[in-house]
Amino acid sequence: MAEAIKNKWNVAVSVVDTHGFLVYFEKLDHTQTGSIEVAIYKARSAAMYRRSTRVFQDAVANGSYGLLTLAGMSAVSGGLPIMQDGKVIGAIGTSGATADQDEQVSQAGLAGM
Repeated sequence: MAEAIKNKWNVAVSVVDTHGFLVYFEKLDHTQTGSIEVAIYKARSAAMYRRSTRVFQDAVANGSYGLLTLAGMSAVSGGLPIMQDGKVIGAIGTSGATADQDEQVSQAGLAGM
């Protein structure tokens, strides 16, 4: 949350386990209500599909629209898997700012783990 506070971005941040179940959640005051579920959705997507949601965002931007039919997949940056010993052990998701800013907050969260 320090990254979001430093940049004055009102965001919601969620952490899920390897199966996508919520284990931690926090949001800053004045974060839009819709960002709560989106942060969780981004984290779930990163955990379930074992990759950054940026991968899906970039693929859809390049015309891979079929990806949009994948259950539980978010095609918006901000969801990152949490890795330990080469395995996904969970994921972090941020929502409330731009997609790139959300990803920056998630990256800072990973760096602090």
